[in-house]
Amino acid sequence: MAFWAVITTHPQCERRALRHLEWQGFQCYAPREKVVRVRRGRKVDDIRFLFPRYLFVWIIDQWHALLGTFGVSKILMNGEVPSQLPTSWINGMKLKERNGLIVLPKDRFKVGERVQVTSGLFQGQFGLYQGMTSRQREVVLLGTLGRVELASGNLD
Repeated sequence: MAFWAVITTHPQCERRALRHLEWQGFQCYAPREKVVRVRRGRKVDDIRFLFPRYLFVWIIDQWHALLGTFGVSKILMNGEVPSQLPTSWINGMKLKERNGLIVLPKDRFKVGERVQVTSGLFQGQFGLYQGMTSRQREVVLLGTLGRVELASGNLD
């Protein structure tokens, strides 16, 4: 039975793990995104992994070889077998790619716009939208708590 599994890598070893997994014949998927950073006063386009330290591996029969692969830290397990990631989830991620990079949604709100938190600990709270961080978290100023970073999609 073939399925997608999730592995974690050692810190900053995603490329090394990908290279060694592909040498062993595994099909891998590591979504990347383009981020604009400021370096020495200049805007620079940077490509980074969307999920740092996580890679997705297509497993057909044997998965034990993953544990001895350079760069691989561990496999997310469900008991004594790797957890299975739905193929539809991977296909959905691939559909969001343009030129090999994931295109994330743009800001839905303008800076300073009044928003309401729709889920989580701060559900029902109103605040002022402050933008999105480079890690795709939305920043809101709440009256009682000040600056709060929320997962994308929790505002109306």
